[in-house]
Amino acid sequence: MRSLKVLKGAVFPIFILIIWLLSSRHSTNNLIPAPNEVINAISNLWARGEIQKHVSISLIRVLKGFGWAAIIGVPLGLCFGVFTKFRLWLMPTLHFLRQIPPIAWIPLFLIWFGIGEGSKSAVIFYAAFFPVLLNSLLGIEQIPRRFWEVGKVLEFDYLKFLWRLVLPASLPSIMAGLRLGMSMSWRALVAAEMIAATSGLGYLIMSARSLVRMDEMVVGILLIGLIGILIDAFFIWLERFLAPWNKETLGVGENERSIASSG
Repeated sequence: MRSLKVLKGAVFPIFILIIWLLSSRHSTNNLIPAPNEVINAISNLWARGEIQKHVSISLIRVLKGFGWAAIIGVPLGLCFGVFTKFRLWLMPTLHFLRQIPPIAWIPLFLIWFGIGEGSKSAVIFYAAFFPVLLNSLLGIEQIPRRFWEVGKVLEFDYLKFLWRLVLPASLPSIMAGLRLGMSMSWRALVAAEMIAATSGLGYLIMSARSLVRMDEMVVGILLIGLIGILIDAFFIWLERFLAPWNKETLGVGENERSIASSG
């Protein structure tokens, strides 16, 4: 059954590969590089250390911005869920801000923080913050009422109540928010690197564009997709490890619907 599932999943990529191969053979002016040219570009970029350099820089950037979004967004979301009056004061402003795409802030961030790491970290933080915050809040809102009653019966103090009941019950939703937040961070990072950076995968693509190296551009695009899949797979594993009581891991599409409904 598992092998059949893998086979079905491989059909469409194989179809795309065939279309790519045929298109490259009939392409004029080498606008579509052949698969073997892309493989050669991967080999050359790896030999020069370009892939290792740009991938590591992009990962460090995204971890910094996402880390701050998680450190601030999770506790704030839990506070919003527990203290409803606190939420009433701040949520209208946050709902307004989350409608603005992270890319729209790049010109302002460049002026405020310069072309260095500060502006890119701000874009990444902004992209991840709202999914993390809102899914943490959603985790509190979805806790069954009987959990709160159990806490009262056992006479838990406030901190014990949060640690023993609230956090475990909301953890699956928190992990879903972290997963979606990292996905949004990765997309925003690459876009920011394309506009204002001298390193990273986004810069690699734009640098190849300026040199009309179509093969290297495709390498950069493939690396972005591959790393994104690996990051998402890691968060799926992490959720299953930290919250084994959660029967199924939420997909990104379901997370997005949850966030939309909470808005």
